[in-house]
Amino acid sequence: MATVKDSLVIANPLPSGDGYTWTLASRLGEMISHIEAQFGKRDRSWTILGIEFCESGPKTWFPGDCGHIIIQLGLSAKEDPVQALFQLAHESVHLLDPVVSGFGTVLEEGLATLFSLEYIKQFHPNYTTSDTKYADAARLTAHLLDITPMAIKELRSKGIKISQITASQLLAVCPQLPKSIALALATPFDNWTE
Repeated sequence: MATVKDSLVIANPLPSGDGYTWTLASRLGEMISHIEAQFGKRDRSWTILGIEFCESGPKTWFPGDCGHIIIQLGLSAKEDPVQALFQLAHESVHLLDPVVSGFGTVLEEGLATLFSLEYIKQFHPNYTTSDTKYADAARLTAHLLDITPMAIKELRSKGIKISQITASQLLAVCPQLPKSIALALATPFDNWTE
């Protein structure tokens, strides 16, 4: 049977008696609060069932095609709290507007990577991703948010899902963004080559 580092899943009472130690579940709640504040409320038609580890993770999974969603982390993260939190932070962004099949856009993967890199700094200031495609997507997304920090929140407030944001919509909220970056951000991630 696979072992999981206790601190990832076992909540222990704090000495003060007014709470519990952090687990993946409580960290996910914190992450959701952060991403909703930055990018708008998540689609609450989805029920988040929890977090599990699986060989093909990290990813989101939609069991039974019935409005449920599970975050699956990679098996290597079960004994590495920093890796687990990095993966969880990335996947938490996909809870905003879940994409049931395939990948979202470069913008969505870039936003997820950017958020996970920012979140993990509190635990490991020099943590980075070795996947250059995700790093490049994060760089392009950061460029957009550096110019117009509320771009994603503004577009989502109009009912537009992250994976459906077009280049013209990006340019409408961020006219200073180079058109080439807007076009790249609106590209399906699995079809994109930097």
